[in-house]
Amino acid sequence: MSAPIPVLIAGAGPSGLVLALTLAKNGVPVRIIEKDTKYHVGQRGAGIQPRSQDIYGYLGTLPDVVSAGRPNLLRCIYEMPGGTVPAKIYDMTPFNPPTPSVPNRNPIILGQAHNEEILRAHLAKHDVYIELCTELVSFEQSESGVTAHIVKHENGNETQETVHTRWLVGADGARSIVRKQLGLTFLGDTRQGEHIVIGDLEVKNLSRDFWHTWGSMSTKLIYLRPTEYDGIFSLLIGGQFDRDALINSREALLNHIRETTNRHELEFGIIKWLSDFKPNIRMVNKFGEGNVFIVGDAAHVHSPTGGQGMNTGVQDAFNLGWKLSLVYKGHTSPSLLETYSEERLPVIDEMLNKTTVLLNKTLAFKSDGSNTASLDRPKILHMLGVNCRSSGIVVDEQPDAADAPKVGYLEEDWSVLYAGDRAPDASRILALEVQPVERSTLFKIFGPTHHTALVYTNVVDPGETKAVLEALQTCPAGSMQTVAVLPHSFAHPAKLEGFDWTILDTNSYALAGYPPVAKGFGVIIVRPDGVVGAIVKGAEGVKRYLSGVFKL
Repeated sequence: MSAPIPVLIAGAGPSGLVLALTLAKNGVPVRIIEKDTKYHVGQRGAGIQPRSQDIYGYLGTLPDVVSAGRPNLLRCIYEMPGGTVPAKIYDMTPFNPPTPSVPNRNPIILGQAHNEEILRAHLAKHDVYIELCTELVSFEQSESGVTAHIVKHENGNETQETVHTRWLVGADGARSIVRKQLGLTFLGDTRQGEHIVIGDLEVKNLSRDFWHTWGSMSTKLIYLRPTEYDGIFSLLIGGQFDRDALINSREALLNHIRETTNRHELEFGIIKWLSDFKPNIRMVNKFGEGNVFIVGDAAHVHSPTGGQGMNTGVQDAFNLGWKLSLVYKGHTSPSLLETYSEERLPVIDEMLNKTTVLLNKTLAFKSDGSNTASLDRPKILHMLGVNCRSSGIVVDEQPDAADAPKVGYLEEDWSVLYAGDRAPDASRILALEVQPVERSTLFKIFGPTHHTALVYTNVVDPGETKAVLEALQTCPAGSMQTVAVLPHSFAHPAKLEGFDWTILDTNSYALAGYPPVAKGFGVIIVRPDGVVGAIVKGAEGVKRYLSGVFKL
């Protein structure tokens, strides 16, 4: 038997990689295995939504994602027959300017393979590497952990290995071995008759300035979207076609593209990747059992419309990661892990509803572009309104909190903030710890390794501030950052004793982004996953939150 490992992750897609990176940043030893013989290729889940960009910011990968990615392009819908004259040029996702509380407001288009490459590079900084050709075949669990049986496939040989791990996480996709062996239900629909073919290929004599569209699902449909790689386009084929012929014959595939688009001048080079896809709309009844959990496609699958799949998996992983870390360090009871399923199920349930509605609208798209509203991608898909307001571990003392909508996936509304919501950023704050004093943001203070308590000193009186600090200081070392927020009008700003950070809210963005503060709720606790854990007035509320999260 191999040496025990705290966490074994089966599957090295974005969900598994984000979980591994979150754990690595928390100092939790992790092993990640992948049954495939080589790293994934292809665009696949290419849309990185603003909420996921927030997460990548916390993990440190966002600068690389921004540098490599592209903005969403205008959609060029061509008149048919002909295929050369635009019937309509359409913006599915109009640009949203950044704000002090929402710096990431627009999707970034980056191929999933490239995204995974960036995540692997950051994992390597923690000496964590993916083990290819390594397959989980079965497992058993007990109260003390999980015994996993894996097989390494190398040079035609198979080597069996038994691994003992405290936790096993299945990030092993829609055909998840982990989900199946746990016996979790995976109920939903398979959309018969809606097959599509997707892939990446080299195309010449086609503009890279647009997302090109010919035809419709009612007849024949072709999408060609330029990727971040010169000359390479992402392909989608829908409508009426011979699936087997297109998958198995390069000549049949290219002829179908030329005939459907009427663009016989197009030249084609390498086909990097090609696959067929049938929309499935399914989710599990729970996200784990005992010491075994699932994330991403292992837990939920849906139509590709709306760019939600990869993003929801990343958010699954980030939610689970900080909780596993706290339990591993002995800072809390294993019962905290039960909130993973509690918090994610309502989000996924609502997300499946939204993507199914989008799928139906997309299928109704007309080739002449007369109903481009069917291609609209509303801002709710940016996922900034995803929340866990109904979670049993969030604490909100606002009088109207009990009546606030508890749907896990809401429209963004910056006029209100409740425990369980995304924690807003605030730009242009002055961090008084740094000499010389420099501009900073709340997002640079938040992070995946610690909670952050914001204490607004103009709202919480000195006596109560002392009590709040005393309560916060009962947290295990390194698990809680304390931040004193001074108003912009503070006469002589200086670092306040007892706080890890003292910030001057020079433009009142830290006040405006947190509306409860103006109503007298001057203590905001932000979780390691960037979610507001508590909105309270003072020490008693702080203690109530801590008692639910930490073993104190």
